Order: sequence, then C-alpha cells, then structure tokens
Amino acid sequence: MLQTREPSIHSKVRVTLDEVDRDVIRLEPSGGIELVDGGKYNYAVASTGFPETKLLTPAHQYADPTRAHPQHPHRITAFDVAPDGSQFATGFLDGSVHIYGTEMKNPPAESAFGKPHKSTTTSLQFFPSSAALTPARTLMGHRRAITSTAIVARGRNVLSASLDGTVRLWDVSSGEKIHTLAAGKGSFAPVTSMSLGERASAALPAGAPAAPDPREVETSDKLLFCALQTRSFEAFDLGACEAVYASAPGAAPLSAIAYAPAHNLLATGSGAGVVEVFDTRALGAPLAVFTRGEAGVADLRWSGDGRALLVSTDDGLPFVASVAPGAVRVAAEIVGTDCDPVRGIRVVGSDVWSAADDGVVRRYVSAF
Repeated sequence: MLQTREPSIHSKVRVTLDEVDRDVIRLEPSGGIELVDGGKYNYAVASTGFPETKLLTPAHQYADPTRAHPQHPHRITAFDVAPDGSQFATGFLDGSVHIYGTEMKNPPAESAFGKPHKSTTTSLQFFPSSAALTPARTLMGHRRAITSTAIVARGRNVLSASLDGTVRLWDVSSGEKIHTLAAGKGSFAPVTSMSLGERASAALPAGAPAAPDPREVETSDKLLFCALQTRSFEAFDLGACEAVYASAPGAAPLSAIAYAPAHNLLATGSGAGVVEVFDTRALGAPLAVFTRGEAGVADLRWSGDGRALLVSTDDGLPFVASVAPGAVRVAAEIVGTDCDPVRGIRVVGSDVWSAADDGVVRRYVSAF
C-alpha cells in the first residue's frame, strides 16, 4: 500500500498581450513557477523540488446563457457525454434535462426536455449508440433519491441505484423491474455510486445461477461495484443477482467508485477526499491510498489505458492521478473553474469533459 501526503504549491499567472504582436499572449507566473507551453491548450508547470506537471486548460467552454449566468448560475447536478462525443447532457437542481450538440457554437444547439422529474436530476446516461435516454419510459419503484444509473450492454436492460439501499435491474422495452438487489449485505445500505463492467479476471466467487428471465440480456458476465454510505463497497454478480464481496469499512462514507475491468482496477473516493485503488484480483488491501485535502470526491473515471485516474472534487480542483506500480502522483491539473465544485467528469478518447456548479461544461483535448 502506498499512502502519499506530499505538500502542494500555489501560484498565480498574469496573462497579457504582447506590446508589439497583439496576437501573442504572454504568461507570467509568480512564486518561482516555470510555465511551459505544451500546445493544444495544455501547459506544464515546474518548480524546484516538484516534478513537472501538466496543466489542462479548456479547449472549449459550453455555457448556456440561460443556465450559466455568472451571478446566478444553475448548478449542474447530473452530466454525461455521448460515447462518440457528438453531444452531452446536463441535469439541474430544478429537475430539468438539456441535451446539447458539441459543434463549436455559442450557445450550442439544445434539445430540452423541460422538467421530466419533480425533484433534482441526479444521474444521466447515454446509450452505447450515443442515443440519449429520452423520457420514453418511466421506471418507478425507488423510495429515496436515485444516485447512479448504468446501461447493460446494448441497452435493453438498465440499472438504477438509490439511497433506499437497493439496486434495481429494469427491462427498458416494458418498463418493468426484473430484479432488486439489497446493498450492504442485505441491510439496505444507501448506495451513493456504482460502476458496471465485465467480470474479466477479477478474483471473486461466482454467485449461484439465478432463475433465467427472458428479459435479461448480457448480464451473466457482469460485475457491479457499489459505493456505500456505510464506508464500504460491495460487489454483485449481476447474472446471479447476489453479492459476492463486501469490503471492510473505511474512515468515511464513500461517494464515488470506478471499475476498469480490462486493467483489473477499482478506485473508490470518499466524502473526506480519500481515494483508494485496488487490484480486483486481490481486493483485500488497496494498492494505493492518497488524498489532496479534505474536499469530498465527487466523481472518478479511469483513462482508456488504465494508467490514469481522473478525480473531480468538491473544492473545484479536479486532477489526473498517474497510477503506476509503486507510485502515485498528480500527472495533470484540470483548470478552468473558479473554485466551483466539479460534480462530473468524463473521458471520451483522449478528451476530458467536466461539469461544475457554475453551470459550465468544459472540454479538454489531448489529455493523455
């Protein structure tokens, strides 16, 4: 296990136009910081005693003028990007859902669904085909707020997790519930986040086969990891509809979880800002434990190659952590927000997307 508590460094950068060539921007950092232009909206910073670290600045900011007003922004509470990067969706405190095209327009083209919910929108998900999940079906059954959703394979089944301590598997075509899973070893522990993927080589026992249901599609090889308010996480064999692993409780309730089956990696984040990384072939002890402060972890995502973990936080300082064998370090700072909590973060190819409380969605290019 690696636990890191390294010091941080802060600096301001003065941005001016060149006095002669008005197309040239001058960057003047303070506090002994060296700033290097890395191209494609990316920079690198270095200082004595600190390794060189990338700075990712937004290539584009999507600010709907009706929702991202500087004085009265609408907080984005749910966010997702289509797998092909052609559109993104945002949900808000007032229950409204908006879908935007990602062409370089200001404001971007919008398709609004009004307010399909009576309360805050908490989770959004695109189908693998990049088609948005529109209000064609209403799936009812949870007794408390839904915190996370997932789409199984081609989208004929979807999952929803809730603070009522259940995860429910639904048949999309009929809108009917197929199964209900009770989290927390059957104690209905509130689920704050979940992550779905293939079993791959995870060293977990297989559950007893459940009675076949013709409405289930491609669930037999899936593992579902759930982050719980009880400071632990739990793994379900989706095909068997039963829990196959429960971790020991940590120091704080978990708020985020991300599973990378192709690389046998699992990451959890807590409300106290602690991130733990596990090898799913040996879940007993974490490979690494790290934190950058006490701000809660809002979202976690793995890069496609499994070498980097994206962490969004409640203090508005998201970052990319390099997770190499025996070493964890901040590989890149994701800048652009003014200390507004970043609630959602996504990876599409080599691009990173974020959504914050200021109502703005930001895209960062060539992040990896």
